[in-house]
Amino acid sequence: MRRLGQALGIFGVAIAAAACGSSGSGTVPSAPAAPLQGGAADHMRLNMMRLRLDDLGPNWRREAPALQSDETSKCDPHPHGVKITAGSWKSRGVTYAYGTTAQVHSDAIVFATPADAQKTVDAYMAPSVIRCLSRELRKEFRGSRSVKLLGMTTSTLRRHRVADELSGFRVTLNLAKGKHVFKFFVDGFMVRQDRAVAQFSYMNAFQPAPTGTEYTLAQAIAQRGALG
Repeated sequence: MRRLGQALGIFGVAIAAAACGSSGSGTVPSAPAAPLQGGAADHMRLNMMRLRLDDLGPNWRREAPALQSDETSKCDPHPHGVKITAGSWKSRGVTYAYGTTAQVHSDAIVFATPADAQKTVDAYMAPSVIRCLSRELRKEFRGSRSVKLLGMTTSTLRRHRVADELSGFRVTLNLAKGKHVFKFFVDGFMVRQDRAVAQFSYMNAFQPAPTGTEYTLAQAIAQRGALG
């Protein structure tokens, strides 16, 4: 579940976003089939808690997840002592794009206990991890001849309660391409449903992703996780 490293793949998206565009919107999918048992149920739950193309609405497309370097992966915390029953820290998840200005990445892991799941959420949302992400984002733009990073801010996102927990943060990048100055927003979320943890990042140029859209995506993940 390489959430942070995948988020750093925005460099190419931000360059493309120098052209005008807009973001998509989400819809809640229909209920899945009856759940399985044991390990098979955990793997099914993992797949159900990844975002799907039909969650995002029209004009979105699936893309190959960006490759992750050793430098960017060092931001990803791997809590000691937790047991994974479905998924992997090394999973690349799924990635979707809307034109050249928006991208969503999603993945999930199922743990042996709710405590293991909560420990993972706490580790990923720690301030030190967000600081690491900010440092690596700065490195991504360093030396670029196409897009210049003018500044960056981070903030905690406050959302309505979803599932057992919904935590989020935003990184706002102020960018310039020639005389064209624009903003790029990276929103990262963790959704815990009992023993399962899903993450998704929503990256959008010019304006933040709509709060209602992100909330709808979190709800879709939580509903499928509960049915799983």
